[in-house]
Amino acid sequence: MIKLKKSQIKQFNDQGFLILKSSYSKKKLSEALKWLKSRNPKKIAKSWTEKEPGVPIAVYSALGDKNTKVYRIASDKLILNIASQLMSDNVYLWHSKVNFKERWGGTAEYYHQDQVYWRDRGYKSDKMLSCMIPLEDHNNNNAGLKIFPKTHKLGFIKHDHFININGLCKFMINHKILDKFYKKYRLIDINLKTGDILFFHSSIVHGSSHNSSPKSRTIILSQINTVSNLPKKVQSNAIKFNLKRSKIEFKEASRRLKWFKKKYLNQKKSSKLTFSAPIPNEEKK
Repeated sequence: MIKLKKSQIKQFNDQGFLILKSSYSKKKLSEALKWLKSRNPKKIAKSWTEKEPGVPIAVYSALGDKNTKVYRIASDKLILNIASQLMSDNVYLWHSKVNFKERWGGTAEYYHQDQVYWRDRGYKSDKMLSCMIPLEDHNNNNAGLKIFPKTHKLGFIKHDHFININGLCKFMINHKILDKFYKKYRLIDINLKTGDILFFHSSIVHGSSHNSSPKSRTIILSQINTVSNLPKKVQSNAIKFNLKRSKIEFKEASRRLKWFKKKYLNQKKSSKLTFSAPIPNEEKK
C-alpha cells in the first residue's frame, strides 16, 4: 500500500486533486485494455444513448459485473486506501465506469462538478471523490481532462442543463462563471502516463474537449463515497432525479419532433425549396 505524505494530502485539500505517478501496474492496465477491446460493443452497451457518431460505445458501466479485469482495477484496495487517506474517512466504491473518448470524434464533456449528478441522490455533503486510471496515455493531444484548481472549496455551483449529442440531459456551468474562474484560478491540464492515477474532489470544476486526434483516450473512473456520507432514501431520491432529467429530455424530444415533422411535411408538400440554401439562377438551367 502507498502511504501518502502530509504534503500530498495538503495538496489535495488545497487544490482539489492529486496525481500519483507510476503508482499502478502497467501490466494489469494493459490486460484490462486488451479485454475491453475484445468485447463486442453491442453486448456491453445498454442502449444507443451510450454510443456516439461513429463510436460503438462511449461509456461502459463496470460496477454491475464484478468478475472483470476492469472492476478489479476500479475496486482495487490500493485505490480505496489512498482515497481513505485523502478524505480522512473510510470509503467505498459507489460507482465505476469506463469512458471511451474515441479517436477522431470522442465527444466533449462540458465543464461541471460531479456533484450535479450525485447530490440529489440523498448525499448530505460533497465528501466524495473520483479516481481516474488511464488505460492509455492521457494528455492535451487526445483531449485530456482540464481542471479549475481550488474550485472544490466553493460548494455547489449553479449549473445549466442541456441536451447532449444522444438526446440526454446533461449539466454544464455557464460560460460567464467559467470566465471568472479562468481569471482567478486558471486551468490545469491533466497529463498522465499509463500507470499514473488521478484523484479529484467531487466539487472541483472539470471538463474535456472533443477528441479530434488519431489517438483514443480510455480511462477507468472509480467514484468513491465516504462512510460518513451514506445517502438517505437513495432509492426514492434517485428515482426523483431520474424523473427530473427524463422530463427535460422528453420535453426537448417532443419540441424537436414537432419542428422536424413540420420541416419535413412543408418540403414534401411544396415544389419549391423550403429550407437550406436557395438555388441560384445559374443552377436552375
